[in-house]
Amino acid sequence: MSRASAQPVSVLSTEGDTSSLPPGSDCADIVGTAAWAAAGGPPLTLRQRLGQLRLALGAYLGELPAEIRWELATLGLLSAPPVAEVGVAALPDTRAVEAAVKELERLAEGEKEIVGHSFRTFQFADILHRQSGEPPLDRELLAVAMLLHDVGMYPRAIAEDTANEFTVRGAHIARRVASTAGWTPGRIEYLVQVVTINANGAVPRRWGPEAYFGRLAPIVDAGGQVWKVHANDARRIFAAHPLGALDQAIMGAVRAEANRQPGGRFSIFAPMFPMLLAMCRRRWTRRLA
Repeated sequence: MSRASAQPVSVLSTEGDTSSLPPGSDCADIVGTAAWAAAGGPPLTLRQRLGQLRLALGAYLGELPAEIRWELATLGLLSAPPVAEVGVAALPDTRAVEAAVKELERLAEGEKEIVGHSFRTFQFADILHRQSGEPPLDRELLAVAMLLHDVGMYPRAIAEDTANEFTVRGAHIARRVASTAGWTPGRIEYLVQVVTINANGAVPRRWGPEAYFGRLAPIVDAGGQVWKVHANDARRIFAAHPLGALDQAIMGAVRAEANRQPGGRFSIFAPMFPMLLAMCRRRWTRRLA
């Protein structure tokens, strides 16, 4: 990759500092914030666990009408919801992205499914943002965060970092990547937060567009929310990074993380993942046909 300059940062200025983070980022009691991760992350309190369940339930109910419409459309009972074809843009060509790819592949040690999921998560987040018509976001930061959002679940990452939660390990890796690439402190702190907040039940827009679209994208991929992406865009993405046995790989990783950290978010969400993953393969197979 060439050493292209980063695209403009939407949440932080190029001179960014921690005071430029979204309001609430300095609150260690809010799960997923940079302050929460710096304080050690889990175990979660009962109030925090209930809050995560509320976020997840709200997100699911918000998506339910579109999901029902898609299923009825597959039966010929309704027309399929329209979605814009926006094309698939390449990863930003920068030092930080190149380093993130290398770290992902090094720590994966040949694993393919979650690696593919990580690449597709960036592409889906990028597509969802461009569909929205919102102002430009920091694509380089989004790419680094999405490539590394699950990397902390790999055995080699666990062996190298004693952090007690996979997103905190991933954030440590992302911090090293961005620091080596010369990012400003504030931009690095925001990157860290985009990684650590990604495992929340939902991420409202107030946490920034990279965090917001970055949270939507993994569910599009692993949850089979095929109605959000034009079939031609989906075919381009899966041609480069095939689905494989993603459902099995994610379920295994989620269970392992829940066992390692019973006070973490995946211990709350693990019972929900079978339902989330159940339609993944069937829906994507149909969408890609």
